[in-house]
Amino acid sequence: MTHHVLRPSLANVLVGFYCIFFISLSNVSFSKAETHGKDYKTEILVIGSSLIVDGNVALAREAAISEALVKGVEEYLTQRLGDQGMINNFPRLIHEIIPRAREQVENFHILAEDQTDKHYKILVRLRVNEKVMEEKLRDIDLIVIKGPPLKILFLVSQIQLFGGKISYWWREPEGSAGLTSTELALHRVFQERGFSPINRLSNVPEESYSYEMKILDLSDESAASWGRLFSADVVIHGRCEILKGEVVYIILSALDVKKGIMISQDSQTEKIEEGSEGIDQVMQSIERAINKVAIRLGPEIIKATGTPDIGINQLKITLTGLRGFKQFRDFRDFLKKDILGVKSVRQTRVSSSAISISVEFSGNSDKFLDTVLGHEGFPFQADVSKTEEGEIIIDIK
Repeated sequence: MTHHVLRPSLANVLVGFYCIFFISLSNVSFSKAETHGKDYKTEILVIGSSLIVDGNVALAREAAISEALVKGVEEYLTQRLGDQGMINNFPRLIHEIIPRAREQVENFHILAEDQTDKHYKILVRLRVNEKVMEEKLRDIDLIVIKGPPLKILFLVSQIQLFGGKISYWWREPEGSAGLTSTELALHRVFQERGFSPINRLSNVPEESYSYEMKILDLSDESAASWGRLFSADVVIHGRCEILKGEVVYIILSALDVKKGIMISQDSQTEKIEEGSEGIDQVMQSIERAINKVAIRLGPEIIKATGTPDIGINQLKITLTGLRGFKQFRDFRDFLKKDILGVKSVRQTRVSSSAISISVEFSGNSDKFLDTVLGHEGFPFQADVSKTEEGEIIIDIK
């Protein structure tokens, strides 16, 4: 990589040049070695394949390319969102994001192709357009919480209608009744989605409980009280009804403990396999019902308890060592196309040795630098520092 140094003899000429073109300037540049902040890649290598029908190789080739683009977007989403994000948003991703894979691909290159009598395979390297993808994910209201998993307390009764047996642990919390089949399923399903179920058996609070906190059908207020005792972020309360040989019915309500309000409520009916009365078959039906509810309820919980967006801030940035219109264009295009959260860029000062700009950014300066340093597309090397007043200094090498 070639390094450019500003020559003093050109300073006066370049000041005028800066004034003309820096109205739309908006960027900085860094070496590849300084851009390893991301834990996911925008460039992905994938294989697409398709059957050759009636000898139509051209159609098979196009189908193989389409499959490769879809697989590439799937891989990108998996890396970016992680297990919790993929599981909790699965229906919306497969219906609204993945089918439009071509819209999210900035470019792709075919690296190799192979054809047999029946199949056509193609090796593709593609780059996902992060800004377009970000807009698409926002359009579907997708939210992924970073940081510690949400702690969930379950207050869900199990009612066997055929025998009149009713189980709910909060009737006698000191008795430490074992987990019911419903509770076991709840723990498994929600843990798979990245939540942290609270084990009520290992830490029963030594408190006195009101009558309202020990009845079968808890009010939202009483359920939230249990949540505070167990230091839960979210309480899920409700019931699971089992009708022998027929169906399982489950209804769940999610509460935000801190706010004391209901997040959402959902229910599901699931058939028990005909002729299957064993505990394993009933357990499978319970888990299927809970899983279907969790698919819908999980994203609502995340959205309601997620950290609110950081406000818009004006960041003062001074760039030194810039030279030539190509650098201006690179800076401008980089911020406009690649840096998420940038709302506007405005030139504020020009001198013979530096350019100052004001960047309107959705987040603080630390978030801006994390985004900048974590981007793999920077074309230049630079030293970055901050003054005591919070001004960002970017010295292009």
